[in-house]
Amino acid sequence: MLKRLQSAEARLQLTEQRYRSLIESIPDIIYTMDLDGSLSFISPRWKTILGHDESEVLGQYFIHFAPPEEHPFLIQVFKEARNYKKNVENVHWQYFRKDGQRRYFLGSAAPMLGAEGQVNGIIGIARDVTEHKLLEEQLLQAQKMESIGNLAGGIAHDFNNLLGGILGYATFLKRKLTAKHALYPSAVSIEKSAQRAAELTRQLLGFARPGKSEIRPIDCNAVIRELILLLKRTIDRRIAVAADLEAHLPGMEGDEIAIHQSLMNICLNARDAMPQGGRLLITTRKKMIIPDQAARQRGLKGGPYIQITVSDTGTGIGSEVRGQIFDPFFTTKDPGRGTGLGLAIVYGIIQNHGGYIEVQSQVGQGTVFTLLLPAIPAARSRKVNPPALFKEVQGEETVLLVDDEEIIRELGADLLEDRGYRVLLAADGREAINIYKERNLEISLIILDVVMPGMGGKETFQQLKALNPRVKVLLSSGYSAKGEVGEILKLGAAGFIQKPYREEELAARARELLDIN
Repeated sequence: MLKRLQSAEARLQLTEQRYRSLIESIPDIIYTMDLDGSLSFISPRWKTILGHDESEVLGQYFIHFAPPEEHPFLIQVFKEARNYKKNVENVHWQYFRKDGQRRYFLGSAAPMLGAEGQVNGIIGIARDVTEHKLLEEQLLQAQKMESIGNLAGGIAHDFNNLLGGILGYATFLKRKLTAKHALYPSAVSIEKSAQRAAELTRQLLGFARPGKSEIRPIDCNAVIRELILLLKRTIDRRIAVAADLEAHLPGMEGDEIAIHQSLMNICLNARDAMPQGGRLLITTRKKMIIPDQAARQRGLKGGPYIQITVSDTGTGIGSEVRGQIFDPFFTTKDPGRGTGLGLAIVYGIIQNHGGYIEVQSQVGQGTVFTLLLPAIPAARSRKVNPPALFKEVQGEETVLLVDDEEIIRELGADLLEDRGYRVLLAADGREAINIYKERNLEISLIILDVVMPGMGGKETFQQLKALNPRVKVLLSSGYSAKGEVGEILKLGAAGFIQKPYREEELAARARELLDIN
């Protein structure tokens, strides 16, 4: 009898040891609850994932660790398992770590039944899916921003064509009128208003996709030092501005003005979040990205990166709006204090440079923006081109202007003919090809719109190039769709002018290309 009891006890101990080993080896949290919802058992993974000791958890009501907004849902799930003896599966919820960080879980719960079928408690399993959840949100954000970017780019392109006529004719009228003429102030007002609208569309294009910009090596530390000096002179002195810049930081290639604009937009948002003063800190670090799944989800290639963080001690961003801060025209500022484009432009610029941006923030605890930008092994010497000077240039050559917008064609003809040029007009690519076949000997320059229905700018250029390998083509666009301008420039186009262009700029670019042998 004694031997049988000892054997049974040994088997029981072995079974308990197996179950304990099984529970401890599972990467998920195993837990049990009493009928009142208090936690009666947790597996060691609880401490690993959430940081609480067993003594801090046992006896606590299970919703104690969840955000208040999830309490009603979790209580309903508990009641279904307890009152109706139901297995509840694929439940999503959040728990707070001991340090206050939110963790996302996916789990199931089931009633623990006694010998007579009564419910003695609840047993559950919870899997930490935080990383998967964050990657999913980033992917959805990227898809949403791509869709909004396409919309913003299309609107900006069409709007630029309209502005081209307004701005161009306003400048044309201003030049024709004397400063004492009664209509001169009106022409100046129209021109200034159109220029402000053109700047808004440029911001939209910067958010949507990269257009034609000057790509060159950038020293990010130098850009930040210049930015710090500017901020210290212009923002509230109660805000302490500081930098922690890593020495020997690698360079990057891109549009220096756009990178400066991005950092400035973030800093100005930080300023607005600290109306009573605070601290603004910008740091730079070298970072190596390993090409794993997380990097791919963020659109990052493996290799060296520059990490820039901008942190403030301001009011923070609530979770209810954090996912919208990069959306165009979304703002929490009072009417008239912001366009809602600042962070949308930042997002577009960083994406267009092959980088990534994320934000961490809690109400009352400040905000941290982290930017990752691809680095180059060493910054090559930067070539700084002096700004172009628009001269009162004239000409007598023949120019073929190709654009599907009638107002742009009429404007271009008026501007160029007023300066002595002969102008031929084409409404699309096919018409341009036909005109060039007949009159190529007299045509010295072609101004070609990139985005046109039917035969687009690239195909038109290729056919022109086939007719005359030395043809001079000045590309023109209010929107560079998917880098098409860059592609045509690589094929041999002579230059690019951004719509809406001013009269002086168009004349100067045309004269510059015509003077090239």
